[in-house]
Amino acid sequence: MEVTAIILAGGKSRRMGTDKALLEVEGSTMLSRAIELCKKVTSAIIISSNNQKHHEFGFPVVVDEFLDCGPMGGIAACLKVSKTQWNLVLSVDSAFVKSEFLSFLLSETSNFDAVVPYSKQGKEPLIALYNKTALPYLEENLTAGNYRVNHLLNNINTRWVDAQKWVEKYPKIFCNLNHPEDL
Repeated sequence: MEVTAIILAGGKSRRMGTDKALLEVEGSTMLSRAIELCKKVTSAIIISSNNQKHHEFGFPVVVDEFLDCGPMGGIAACLKVSKTQWNLVLSVDSAFVKSEFLSFLLSETSNFDAVVPYSKQGKEPLIALYNKTALPYLEENLTAGNYRVNHLLNNINTRWVDAQKWVEKYPKIFCNLNHPEDL
């Protein structure tokens, strides 16, 4: 199955105090880590960002059409330019996701608008798959000013995938790096 990876790197990083995508974790920037991870499942990679420095990584950078609306704006803008039906969305601050987990998610697709993992820690809509069929719903929500991803997912045909076994195997798999002390 062909898939495009959409790396969400356009956040304001208010809690971190600087662009998270350019911070280093274990010797590589978070954006470099995300790119290398995505390369293990696809060569089609798009970076969702309004930061011109992200062009230096050699992949298309897509800016938000809907500004100041969080990750939904980035997902919508990238789905518009993606050339594949299925799209893997990965938040740049999810530095500990494993490639075999992404392959597992890809095996869960069928006739859905989205495939989203969940565990006892909660839902993970920013480490998930979105079908282009979700785009009209994304745009409808954005136009209405509803920027909550979970609201969208509860109103489209979403496949919720139990990922608790993955969390038990890799306890940091869904850890987001949001604050300087998280590094």
